[in-house]
Amino acid sequence: MDETLRERLDGDEALADAAATVLDRAESGDGTVSWADVSDAVLAEQWGRLLESELLVATEAGFVVDDPDAVRAAVEDRDAAADSDDGPADADDADTGGWSAADKLAGVAALGLMASYQVPVARDTVGSTAHLLLGPVEAALPFGATVALLAVATTLVSTTLRRRLTDGNPQKVAKERLETVKERLDAARERGDDEAVERLQSRQQELMLEQLGAMKQMLRPMVYAMLVTVPVFLWISWLTVNPAAAITPAVQVLPIAGRVVWTAKLVGPLQVWTVWYIACSIVSGLASKRVAKRVGPAVSKCRSAV
Repeated sequence: MDETLRERLDGDEALADAAATVLDRAESGDGTVSWADVSDAVLAEQWGRLLESELLVATEAGFVVDDPDAVRAAVEDRDAAADSDDGPADADDADTGGWSAADKLAGVAALGLMASYQVPVARDTVGSTAHLLLGPVEAALPFGATVALLAVATTLVSTTLRRRLTDGNPQKVAKERLETVKERLDAARERGDDEAVERLQSRQQELMLEQLGAMKQMLRPMVYAMLVTVPVFLWISWLTVNPAAAITPAVQVLPIAGRVVWTAKLVGPLQVWTVWYIACSIVSGLASKRVAKRVGPAVSKCRSAV
């Protein structure tokens, strides 16, 4: 029974987590458990699977774990195996957030570009270089349309990089695991299981490092996006003050508001063109998220069919 149970829980993480939660809740009380006791932490599907697999059996007083010692041993073995697999190498990965040398180089380059805002010579260099590529676009379109087009393009680039470089939501997954371990830790303290408390505290510290690594992982797409968005923003800033080109943005018409001076300040240092750029970015970002929500499931279904 024990070996069969271990194999079943080792190969089914969701069922193992559900079994561990049910066992903790049962032992923190009178040994019985009901759906109402665990509905906040266990999905109805997993509750049903626990009943079907006879890990939970019904009694007159309520549901009880059929073999609590075997379930606890199987769960602890699974956690011990996970701890050994997540050894020093994973600790290093959590410390670096899984960043490669290329990622770190991109981060340094992004910081250097951001620093260019405060260095006129560097800003002019980036702006004039970007003008070689973006100048024809600005010459063919009104300034307002150029800013809107670039805002939409940079937003699409950022969205694409975030979807490509981020595997789901690692920060959310790490948080959920941390909450599960916290619940099991509280239950172990209530029943006075010092050995389980020590083991779960160690696991909790490891998950905190994983959560920190997940936060760093979420920054990767932002760094690469900055390599595109920062030069674009610097070029627009350069364009508005460059004597040879400043006349262009000064005479355009802003949709709805009519003729405006694009370099006029609205709030603090924010100029009209800056607010227009931000507004276009927000609108395009919301639109891209809605499209992704509608198209994403269909694309996943097609891929699974292939």
